[in-house]
Amino acid sequence: MSAGRRQSLALVNMDSGEVVTPRPRTPHNFDGKGYTLESYGSETPLYAMGLTGAQWAILDWIREHGGASAPVRVKPAEVAPEVNLTEGTVKVSLAGLVEHNLLLKTSPRSAAYQLTPRRYWEGSGSSQVTACRRLDPPSVQPAAQAKAPKKSKPRRASGES
Repeated sequence: MSAGRRQSLALVNMDSGEVVTPRPRTPHNFDGKGYTLESYGSETPLYAMGLTGAQWAILDWIREHGGASAPVRVKPAEVAPEVNLTEGTVKVSLAGLVEHNLLLKTSPRSAAYQLTPRRYWEGSGSSQVTACRRLDPPSVQPAAQAKAPKKSKPRRASGES
């Protein structure tokens, strides 16, 4: 076969002889380490959650340590220096993320957390569905300050102090 020729290839159903159209591929976010499925349902978008920088840092730390597919033991004393926060800020951030339902705590007394499979998941889609059924995570809730209307400051006339 010469290199200059192009041939049209088609998938054919061997029983009926009909040409089969291929299904479109499912796009995934790929960051080089595997893919992370992020659900885009009726949930609140993350930019509207009103999260602090510390909470974003904790979310990222937990995701980097495998918390998108399984619970991760989080010790504030070990996490704090890695994300340049104090131990108290880590504890407050964890509590806030659990309150917003972005993190699931495996039990009330446990120090293990997992990112909610409704929002983050690393692995196959079928295992995400299984995790959602098993964990039964609540829907993500925005912070109170994110829901509240913004107050505008009254403008002063020129010359007033």
